[in-house]
Amino acid sequence: MVFTLPTGLSWYEERSERQASEELLSDACGGVLPEREARAILGGGPLNGRTSSARDEEGLGRKDEPLEAGCFVARKRPGKAYGFEQASVEVTLHGTRVPGGGEGGERERLDDPYPALYANAPAPLPGGWTGFFPTRDATYEDRGTAAVFLDCAGDRRDLLVTVNVSVEDADFDDPAHRTRIGSLATATARNAAQQWGCEARLGERLSTVPLPVADDEDVPLEEADGTCQGIPARGRTFARAWESDRGGAPQEKCSVGNSGGTPLYALRAFYGPYATSARAAWEKRYSFERTIPGRDPSGTLHDGGMWATATCPAPFAGETALFTIDPLDRKREKSTREEQAYERAALKAFAEASAEHHGCSAPRLP
Repeated sequence: MVFTLPTGLSWYEERSERQASEELLSDACGGVLPEREARAILGGGPLNGRTSSARDEEGLGRKDEPLEAGCFVARKRPGKAYGFEQASVEVTLHGTRVPGGGEGGERERLDDPYPALYANAPAPLPGGWTGFFPTRDATYEDRGTAAVFLDCAGDRRDLLVTVNVSVEDADFDDPAHRTRIGSLATATARNAAQQWGCEARLGERLSTVPLPVADDEDVPLEEADGTCQGIPARGRTFARAWESDRGGAPQEKCSVGNSGGTPLYALRAFYGPYATSARAAWEKRYSFERTIPGRDPSGTLHDGGMWATATCPAPFAGETALFTIDPLDRKREKSTREEQAYERAALKAFAEASAEHHGCSAPRLP
């Protein structure tokens, strides 16, 4: 006789489903996904997912192909055979490319190990971690990302861990929810460092994760004391700032705008592998230009884009930091002399403050 449970599943079916979920979670991402932190986000119940990996045995060695591994785990709605995840976790792990292209014609990977900055100003991870936490735009308000960068010692590639989380009816105003995402990213990074022999400085266990700045959380530009500190105001045209605190984040962002609350410029700082990715993206976008970020230490673009660079110590040694200012009004065809003067002054203040905070050399400015 087979006894059935109220859910309609037999004891054997439920046990088999539970065991399959446990095995999936245990094996996910090559065994580096922490089960406790993952369950804190996914909740109880059956799971399904997939794991993908390539060159994950010696993938942090300088002479080997770079590590590429990842996994996707989701908790589905009861009674649904597919789709409609209630909660999901997607993790990618990458050994960053070797400056100069590596040996044996190692290919450059320019697709998505480097998450974009969806928020006006992402929050740096606290506790001594090199990482950040942005949320996506309003279209994807239930999704969040946490990224951790590890500077591996010796003859090893560095390690980048990126966690994308989607939870139905999530509230990022809830600090516990943000902390669960950050804790999943940092615990995965700890496990991955041990798994692939990355000796790196690790941060502390997270007790909180700051909330990225929202669209309506601008401050007077002259009162900015974070990533926008020191950027000059100019009447009502450049009067407001959207900023985060400075921390150890490998990406920083400051937006400046008018007194009506409309952002007009985005200033960004990219360090380590994020600088490499940003230079490649700019080169693709501005392939028609004679001067492109990455080819020259500094310069200007005809539509108002400008960039500067700086040399940095660990954990970003080996990659030239990149600082950019980008106009958000894409309708204008060419920046005026007055606009270029402001862009240069704003980029100077932003780049110098960011470079000093990260211990980098004085930026080379346009």
